[in-house]
Amino acid sequence: MKLVFDVDGTISFDGQKIDDQIIREIKALPVKQAELVFASARPIRDLLPIVRMFSNSSLIGGNGSIISLKGQVCVTSPIKSQDYQFLKMLIKANHLDYLIDGKWDYSAHVQQGSPILRQLDPDHLAHNVDLKGLRQPIKAILLNLSNQQMQLLVKRLRGQTALSIVEHHGEHNIDMTATGINKYATLRKLFPKDDYIAFGNDDNDRELLAGARKSVWIGPLDRAEQAGVLHPDFNYSANVSGAMQAIEHIRNFLKNDMIR
Repeated sequence: MKLVFDVDGTISFDGQKIDDQIIREIKALPVKQAELVFASARPIRDLLPIVRMFSNSSLIGGNGSIISLKGQVCVTSPIKSQDYQFLKMLIKANHLDYLIDGKWDYSAHVQQGSPILRQLDPDHLAHNVDLKGLRQPIKAILLNLSNQQMQLLVKRLRGQTALSIVEHHGEHNIDMTATGINKYATLRKLFPKDDYIAFGNDDNDRELLAGARKSVWIGPLDRAEQAGVLHPDFNYSANVSGAMQAIEHIRNFLKNDMIR
């Protein structure tokens, strides 16, 4: 059994750390019965600092585009060259804010005060390079978009690229990875036969939650419906108390499962 945690908005609520109380709840889980996996939109560069205490766990970053297993970082599938060229053209033609991650370095043009800056390279491990100089792009985000921009850009991207696209209407962002890449697809490549319980809160957790033995949605149910997560098994509020209750519930579920 795997226990798969999204990070931002699921077990971290400030973009910078996981509350000590939540860490204690996670550490109290029966690890001999259930192996921890962290599956995040963050690249491994930005995921490691926030899950430092669990860095030996399996890490799925960049919405499935990069992984860390036993400390070894590996790109699962980079964005194809022709798709990257089209994406760069869109960015320049429309003067878009963006963050594009490579295996370690990144290319970014982000407005000051943007929430994503709180989690971008917090340990100063990488370099912000020019779009032309970014090698092996793995994940792209277009930021601070109007609803009309999102609609038009998604239409063009779907019509002229093979990118996997996740629309975050509440955040006015578009996430993109290579064809067929998402958290669930990468989890299944790593652990094809294992049952798992998943915790999530966002559009990019939809497939992960749908494939889980038990799904835990952190946040309001109307937001789950908007994200295409129609019937999560459990639902808790999006705060430290809610996350703690969710983890405690799953711990009790696992204990009862062991007894049976």
